Amino acid sequence: MKVYDTVNKCDVEVADVEEFISLMNSGRQVDVYLKKKKTDRDGYLTWDIEHWSSIEKDRFIRCYSLEGRVLRDSTGHNIYDLKSEFKPEDSLKVELS
Repeated sequence: MKVYDTVNKCDVEVADVEEFISLMNSGRQVDVYLKKKKTDRDGYLTWDIEHWSSIEKDRFIRCYSLEGRVLRDSTGHNIYDLKSEFKPEDSLKVELS
């Protein structure tokens, strides 16, 4: 998957979710631009960009943005959650920051 690296100002090829996890564990943030807005099941939170980063080796945090504004909410995930929640292949575009 072609991903734009905002730090080095170039496109990079990322093979799979495991490589994204490795990048996050090395200190990079993965910004996933969704094709359409998502809303949680309670109707509390709506977002169109997910910002994923690593807290520890197998712990991750997802922050949210909506229409260019960073939201105050975030969610914590373990490595197993990440495998079901982190879907860069279904996105409009992905950036590394």
